[in-house]
Amino acid sequence: MSTAIRAVGVRNGASHTEVDIDPAGRCTVIEIAARLGAGHIGTLLQHALGIDIFAALLDVALDRPAALTPTTREHATVRFITNPHTGRLTSLSRLPEQGPGVPFVPWRAAVGDLVHAATANTDRLGCFVVTGSDADEVEERADALARQIQIQIQVQVEPLPAAGGPGQVRPASTAAIAR
Repeated sequence: MSTAIRAVGVRNGASHTEVDIDPAGRCTVIEIAARLGAGHIGTLLQHALGIDIFAALLDVALDRPAALTPTTREHATVRFITNPHTGRLTSLSRLPEQGPGVPFVPWRAAVGDLVHAATANTDRLGCFVVTGSDADEVEERADALARQIQIQIQVQVEPLPAAGGPGQVRPASTAAIAR
């Protein structure tokens, strides 16, 4: 991968690479980008390994030594909360609470907002991160917490206003992602 990353000009900083490996074991590069991976990868690194990837990327950009040595050895997973229908969010309950083992619970939608069926990551209502010392236990706990969340949507049948209008969930900003 490092040869492919250098070939597109990435020298310092984050890179995101997606590959496909076929049944014969041949690797095909799908994407290379000079960016951190999406899906709260930076947040997962911070909570699983104690690495503040955002600070490290700033250090690299400023030609300073970056702190990339893990300070902890945990496991972390994220669950994204979506809905299958476009409509008004009428009720939301039983969200995980931020605290030990659940360090990150950003939410982008409020009751009364127009929300969209999930077709892109900007349609996510929110997410939560679960951490712990055992990978299987972290996954099981995250799945259990996700099953408890209750969301009610009043499905819209009339034409919808353009995305981003009043009372609608707006795409995540870089500041919201970096929290």
